[in-house]
Amino acid sequence: MNVVAIKPIDCIDLRSRILRPGQPIDLCHFPEDDFESTFHLGITINNKIICSGTFMENISPLFAKIKNQYRLRGMATDFNFQGQGFGRMILQKAEEILLQKSCDLLWCNARKSAFQFYEKCGYEYHGELFDIKGVGSHKVMFKKIKMEKL
Repeated sequence: MNVVAIKPIDCIDLRSRILRPGQPIDLCHFPEDDFESTFHLGITINNKIICSGTFMENISPLFAKIKNQYRLRGMATDFNFQGQGFGRMILQKAEEILLQKSCDLLWCNARKSAFQFYEKCGYEYHGELFDIKGVGSHKVMFKKIKMEKL
């Protein structure tokens, strides 16, 4: 099983079913999906994408001193394949790509239900718990990609 580059449209089904069930499908497309610097990674089984993640160049004001940042959005794994290491594979491949892009920091708004996953992948917390309307409780989490101080 390999992590491969996928198109933005390939992420929509998982985002809709896993991250935003019952919500309008247009909420599953991010404006940054089509930016030149954004990349999407996925894992397929039997020609069906079972895990995906989107990585976009995005400076968080929380880390204003860090120049080259990317943000992870829309990370999702099909319910039938969760807990099997596919999300970790996506993050590892993304970190390889981000190193080539001289990225200093990868950050995300992590759902409360995913805190333990991100911790196991080496991410740290920043700030307090906050709510995203219609989605749930989150915290900002981050990982240093290059070994620079925050």
